[in-house]
Amino acid sequence: MVIKFQIGNLRNAEYYQFIISAQGIFLKYMVHRYILDSSYNELEQLLELAKNSMALERRNELIRQKNEMDNYRDRLHRKLFNQLKTILYDDKDPRFDDAQVIMNVVKTVGNPNKLPENVQSAMLTTLGTKLEPLRDQLSATRIEEIVDNLLRANQEFIELEKACRLAVKEKKLGETTPAMSTLRKKIDPVYLNIVNVINASYAVPAKKEEYKELVTELNVLVAKYDSLLAARKREKKEEEGEVCEVCNK
Repeated sequence: MVIKFQIGNLRNAEYYQFIISAQGIFLKYMVHRYILDSSYNELEQLLELAKNSMALERRNELIRQKNEMDNYRDRLHRKLFNQLKTILYDDKDPRFDDAQVIMNVVKTVGNPNKLPENVQSAMLTTLGTKLEPLRDQLSATRIEEIVDNLLRANQEFIELEKACRLAVKEKKLGETTPAMSTLRKKIDPVYLNIVNVINASYAVPAKKEEYKELVTELNVLVAKYDSLLAARKREKKEEEGEVCEVCNK
């Protein structure tokens, strides 16, 4: 029989991939068309909605990551500016002259924090280009790592911003797209109905051989995702154990 597992514990992306794979197996064998045809059709329609819902989730996640990276590069730029100011407060600091050279470049390029995102990206790229010949001064003032982190964050932001634009361009998704949590409540009973019919047929001795390959393929799929859940559960217990050990010290 097809093994049942804690499908509700799968994350949305995992759940979607599992159901897509299961649907592929159902379509391969198409058992009990006269009983399950409506379920097959309903599952197909729900998965089309789920595809849109997952695309919306991916788009929203990209936007969240982009906004976080935007805030992070702002903080790094302030950190760079404040670190230079700290050095320049003391004209006897051996790093003073080098810090003054770097600060002149930073001020010449300007403060990007209040600018539109695309202008800020271009400005930070320009800052990186102008600071590149000053590697010795950056190292001497011990702010080279801050600059590298800032430029890396800016590049990551640029890539995320491109990905967001592509996601928005690919398909218009909005409030009419059902949430994945809502769709899962509709998909679950359809999936279980198909599995229950398969299991009922497999339980009949005369039908066992006929359904053997179908059941085997579904169980391989189930085992894959069940193992994923088991591994995650073990990792969580290990993390909790490490926290407890730290607390007991």
